[in-house]
Order: sequence, then structure tokens, then C-alpha cells
Amino acid sequence: MVLTDQQNHLETIVYEPTIGEFLELAGETRESSYRVLTVITNRMHDLINASAPLHMRITDYEQALMCADMDEQDVEDPRPPDDEFKLAHIREEHCRRVSVTVDGQEVASGSVARQDGHAVYDRIITDPGYRRRGLGSFVMRALTADILEDDVETGLLMASESGRHLYQYLGWTHLADTFVIRR
Repeated sequence: MVLTDQQNHLETIVYEPTIGEFLELAGETRESSYRVLTVITNRMHDLINASAPLHMRITDYEQALMCADMDEQDVEDPRPPDDEFKLAHIREEHCRRVSVTVDGQEVASGSVARQDGHAVYDRIITDPGYRRRGLGSFVMRALTADILEDDVETGLLMASESGRHLYQYLGWTHLADTFVIRR
């Protein structure tokens, strides 16, 4: 899969490549400072070691691909953890977003899109000043209630090291580690 990331870089995402496939993609990535290669694998150290002669930077190796059976997820819109939080649902053709505000200022947000029977969650963010107050769970549950209106079987997301505990608490399972390589 190829897409444009937040910094307008061309990002190639690959799942469990052979060493040959990985080295070919890494070589292509090395040609431009505007390209990144995201690798999802259970052989992270083998692939990183194979890339050593290319002298590329590993910029992120603490994320993980996680999944959840959507039949086991809560289908009802959650209650805010406190009355000060206001929830807004934004529905676009291919994406659902939620935004949590306090006095008009966004303090948490996230999005989910349906792709081939999968619910793909992205950018689940809580403002640092509002962490540890249940907003991550609240956003995930609100997004899940929205996307379960569609026919989805599996949830997928990329979890940061700090987010893994939240997602495991919500019933998500670790599938593979992830690393990002660039010139």
C-alpha cells in the first residue's frame, strides 16, 4: 500500500516482506528524502540487520499492529467520563471521526474508516493535559459505535508503545511489530 503521511511524504506500507522484497523497497525509499517505508513484521531484527549496508535511519520501531474482533465490541455510544466533555461525531463518505472538546477546545479525537470489511482506526489522540481521564477509551468506544453501523468484522490499528495497554484493555490483540525506515 502506498499513501501520503502527515508530513506529505510518500509512505509505502508492507506486511511481512521477504528480505529480498524488503531490500528492494528500502532501496527505492533511499532514493528520496520524501519517501518512508513502514514495515509490519514479526521478524523486525532480521530485516533491520539486512538493511544495515544501506545506511538508512530507523525512525520508529515502537509501534505494533493490533486487531480486534468487532463482534465482541460495544455497539452503544458511550457516556462521557465527565460532564465537561462534549462529543461531536463527524461523518464523511469513507471515514468517521469523533472530537471531544472542553469549552470549545479539542482535547481528544480519532478516526475510523471501513476498508474491505475492516475497521481501520487512526490518530487516536488525547491532549497531554487530559490524559489518564478515560478519554482514549471514550474515543475508541465512540468510533466503534459509529463504525459498527457498517458491515465490519475486524478492527485494525497501529498502536504506540504507550497506547498498547489501552487497546489491550479494550480487547485488542498484538499481531506484529512495526518499524519505519527512511533515508
